[in-house]
Amino acid sequence: MIDYPAMERQLSAAHGRCFRAAPFPHYVWDGILPADALRAAAEAFPDTAVMTAKPGIPRWHSQDRALAGPALRELCEALLGDDLAAFLGKVTGVEGLRTEPDGDWGSYRLAGQGAVHHAHVGSNRHPETGRVRRYSLFTYLTEGWRPEDGGWLELGAPVDGEAPARILPSFNRSVLIETTARSLHGVSVMRAPAPVLRRTVTVHFWTDPATDGAA
Repeated sequence: MIDYPAMERQLSAAHGRCFRAAPFPHYVWDGILPADALRAAAEAFPDTAVMTAKPGIPRWHSQDRALAGPALRELCEALLGDDLAAFLGKVTGVEGLRTEPDGDWGSYRLAGQGAVHHAHVGSNRHPETGRVRRYSLFTYLTEGWRPEDGGWLELGAPVDGEAPARILPSFNRSVLIETTARSLHGVSVMRAPAPVLRRTVTVHFWTDPATDGAA
């Protein structure tokens, strides 16, 4: 499902904006998944009634892949595959990068008008296994997302009220961000009119504690 040659091409010198070092390492890939598969996955999100809601904010998430329709489950499984973890390990230079399909693998998320996720640094050490979360990959599934719809991924501490890096959650865009202690990130206010929802699949990538070396 994942177009690795396209990922390689976008990493080349001709596509230098794929890798961005500031304010902390992150990568932006476009069109690396089949558009029809993403459309089907977007339609396969479960009803918000069975997802976990953020009190007072129109945001919902779930880690339960059994609740998702087949197309969304297939997308999640592809992103959790060992081949993607190995590819990203080579790209980032992090040895032993892996996912946790049966643990804290990530989630699929919905957000509606008025939702916001303020800048934060996530807990990057697993409380039970001791593994260190090194990177997170966000894949966006909502077609026709416009700059005025908000919901930008914002990286780094704001300067004069604006984050140093802002990335639009465009359809079929995948963003890999480093998740160390310096990785401040958030999502700006959603302004897309109802019933439009921002659809995202997030996958975490970990290293074992004996080999992580992460800050």
